[in-house]
Amino acid sequence: MAPKAPPAALASFTFPPSLSPFTTQVNDYLLSHPPKRRVGVSCALVFSPSNQLLILQRSATDSMPNLWEVPGGSCDSHETILEGAVRELWEESGLVATEVLRQVGGVPEWLDREKVWCKFSFEVKVKEGMEVVLDNEEHQKFLWVSEEEYRSGAAVRGGERTEIEFTTEVQVKTILEGFRLRKEGNNRGL
Repeated sequence: MAPKAPPAALASFTFPPSLSPFTTQVNDYLLSHPPKRRVGVSCALVFSPSNQLLILQRSATDSMPNLWEVPGGSCDSHETILEGAVRELWEESGLVATEVLRQVGGVPEWLDREKVWCKFSFEVKVKEGMEVVLDNEEHQKFLWVSEEEYRSGAAVRGGERTEIEFTTEVQVKTILEGFRLRKEGNNRGL
């Protein structure tokens, strides 16, 4: 389980100028974008050097049990949107972001209990050599999957087949966009 107090390293990530709008504190963002009352961050699409994506399986005892997602969650009101993404990545996977590379997908919104939520997704580069560490109350398993495995809805590891069903259709579309952007960036030498 990842420790609850984030390490100082969480504050040392970099990002390109195009992501400057996401350095606004969440409270300020909410004030300038009524009627939003909460910001959700599907924070991190983390790819391995071989272009496999990190996905997490939700705990059997949590909401949306046994479904898959990328690391993410809610921003705290005192942090920026990028800080929220980096913190959630660390809390859910134990990985430390070194760079937020780009925004992935649009900004979907939905109504839940009379609050409008919005979700931001980012491709994130992480510190090399780190191991994924899950909080068992939130997630029970992780996989690194290729685009082909993702599209087929299953991964095979050690002869064991794992079905992959995601939490929402928005998550599915965002991940497909992440794979597309990643492939495009690799083709341009980025």
